[in-house]
Amino acid sequence: MKLIKKLAARITTCIILCGLTFSSVQAHMMVAQHGTINLVDDGAFMVLSLPVSAFHFLDNSLIELDDSDAADGSDGSDGSDDADKKIGNISMSNLSIDQNNDGKLSSDELQQHRQQISRIILQRVSLSDATGPLPLQGLIISLASHGSPKQPSDQIIVMGRFKLNNSQDPLIFENQLFGKSFSEQVIDMSVTRQEDKQKQVFQVSANAPSHRLFPAK
Repeated sequence: MKLIKKLAARITTCIILCGLTFSSVQAHMMVAQHGTINLVDDGAFMVLSLPVSAFHFLDNSLIELDDSDAADGSDGSDGSDDADKKIGNISMSNLSIDQNNDGKLSSDELQQHRQQISRIILQRVSLSDATGPLPLQGLIISLASHGSPKQPSDQIIVMGRFKLNNSQDPLIFENQLFGKSFSEQVIDMSVTRQEDKQKQVFQVSANAPSHRLFPAK
């Protein structure tokens, strides 16, 4: 039984990696503020370009307190920390992933805040069916730096696979990550369903962040 479970897990991993390999080709051609979802069998493969300015915060709810940094007076202090008190490894005086405030994200900044960025994406980008949000697997985050992967970028490329319960189930896509500028308030989406070769084009915006995929006519 354990051998069967391990084999199934490896097969699932291979399927995700194959899908994401295809998606990575799309990522190199992904235009800013655009996204694609490719529905294949029991997976929805997503490539999404998100603005760095959408991550100008790191929710306190997404940051785990380290015992050594907890402001509960257990370290002998009175718990009244100053503005530079750190929560985890992040200083309260700088809760932006863009630490040098140049409007772009460097590879170093991405690496430092990768975990927090991932957690924000998992909370604010979703694909749901009637049972609720579907699990997002194999999340990959990279800079949208065409030609030079280490060059700072004002866009982040997000890739991953949503596990579908049924390819024919009604689905709702939602994104709650939009940037500060006017051009970053809208994302153009393209969805393809391989089963019947159907394609859908739509927009999500700060005012209308969700959209139903392939609504019944």
